[in-house]
Amino acid sequence: MIWYVSSKQGSDTHDGRSTLTAFKTLSHAIAVAKSGDTIQIAPGAYDQNLPEQVSRARAANINVTVEGAH
Repeated sequence: MIWYVSSKQGSDTHDGRSTLTAFKTLSHAIAVAKSGDTIQIAPGAYDQNLPEQVSRARAANINVTVEGAH
């Protein structure tokens, strides 16, 4: 499963399953994701503890990608 996060247009009341229904926070996406899932983060302004949250997701075997990154 791919979960989408957008600090600009997301909402944690959305289902997170598309760019149009993205979550607002990475922490919410981590809470719903399961091992083997991917979280795709849209460019934007995020909490200052983003690196810590990404590390926590990766420790749970959740892939984290940044939209537009190469």
